[in-house]
Amino acid sequence: MVRQWLKLFLFCGSLCLSGQSLAQQNDIGKSEYQLKTVYLLHFAELTEWPEATAISICLLGNSPLEAYLPALQGQKVHNMALRVILDQQQPIENCQILVLAELSALTKALLEQAKTQHILLVSDAENFAAQGGMIQFSLRDNKLKLVVNLNSVKQASLKLSSKLLRMAEILE
Repeated sequence: MVRQWLKLFLFCGSLCLSGQSLAQQNDIGKSEYQLKTVYLLHFAELTEWPEATAISICLLGNSPLEAYLPALQGQKVHNMALRVILDQQQPIENCQILVLAELSALTKALLEQAKTQHILLVSDAENFAAQGGMIQFSLRDNKLKLVVNLNSVKQASLKLSSKLLRMAEILE
């Protein structure tokens, strides 16, 4: 059931995020975060880490994604159950994908830790990729786009699938 829900929102990848009424705007906001959640599942599937391991997606900070990420708990990625960690006290070394709610969380220390521990950093914060983050969700022309900082990804010894890279604007 959850897998079908996720496939539905992937199909809606080019969903237009505009509307007129307040109710439509609320639905659009929901759709945006549901779509970002589906993308996170696909990031787990389309990223190669130096060592094969079960994938944990963690959220750092307060984000509407917190309401949607639990839908990914237990999904199979490379025949292993995906984990979702929403505990803010959880050490980030337990994460393979770390979603940052705010740009201010992207510190030099965090960037260094992501490099040495092979953590994929993701955010929807403006200028995230330009500041060294790895994958940024960006809303452009009322569509959800991806911006990838390929140098940051490579420095963390991660490899992104060409399927993912074809969908993204690449910063090098």
